[in-house]
Amino acid sequence: MNPLSLSRSILIFSVWAAGWAMASTVTAQEGNAEEAADKTAAIIASLNWVEGPKTVNVGPVATFDVPAGFSFLDAADTRTFLEDVTQNPASGQEYFFGPDNGDWWATFEYSDTGHVKDDEKIDADALIKSMRENQDEGNKERASKGWPQLLNLGWKQAPFYDPKTRRLEWALSFITSDDKQEGVNYETRLLGRLGVTSATLVVSPEKLATALPEFKKVVDGYKFVEGQRYSEYKEGDKVAKYGLAALIAGGAAAALLKSGLLAKYWKLLVVGVLAAFAAIGSFFKRIFQRKKPE
Repeated sequence: MNPLSLSRSILIFSVWAAGWAMASTVTAQEGNAEEAADKTAAIIASLNWVEGPKTVNVGPVATFDVPAGFSFLDAADTRTFLEDVTQNPASGQEYFFGPDNGDWWATFEYSDTGHVKDDEKIDADALIKSMRENQDEGNKERASKGWPQLLNLGWKQAPFYDPKTRRLEWALSFITSDDKQEGVNYETRLLGRLGVTSATLVVSPEKLATALPEFKKVVDGYKFVEGQRYSEYKEGDKVAKYGLAALIAGGAAAALLKSGLLAKYWKLLVVGVLAAFAAIGSFFKRIFQRKKPE
């Protein structure tokens, strides 16, 4: 399993129909905006949406309390959402959640990295330099898929770790090479006994201030099951070969070599800055209305 989860971001486009056309990986180049919108709507409506309030399993290690007014997708449907709707590669281990008004959305993804020691000092300046170099390589993969490149990577919020909650958080900003729109990834890593869960907020910059408190509150509903909590670490448990900095940067080459994951290098290099193209606002408000009974 990929030790570091993929991250997601989203951009709001001013023209609703154009945003729909870009969102469709099938028809964006062959049909008009209306046809693309209809096909994208059909994909989203076909997914098995779980509506809150409800408690669901997030893989074998955690549960999640889906609040009222929110929806959740299992791993299979999340993969369809990420790849066929938002033009993002997926590992198949992500779980979608978000408010039904479409103001933002997010994913959970658990990685069995082993127990990550949290006593490492984080050098934000060194990290951003490394991540920019890595993104140059990641952009080659994006270009091969016909997706825009991600430029001007920088901190929207420098990394910080809370030892009480065992959460590592940071935010990255960037612009896309095609329309020069700014995107933001707000990242949270929840440390468990034998691995790490990535919670990634997908939101436009102008909605970050209002979405972030909502996102953090909802993430509080994610709970490692008994026996998988960070405090339940036991002598002899698998220990990760990297620390907090690698969780942010997507893994340095040395960490990859030690973990035997160099073959998956390109995926790790794009961690933190994968842009999704869908006009959420009006787009998701209409889609979520369609997926529910009249």
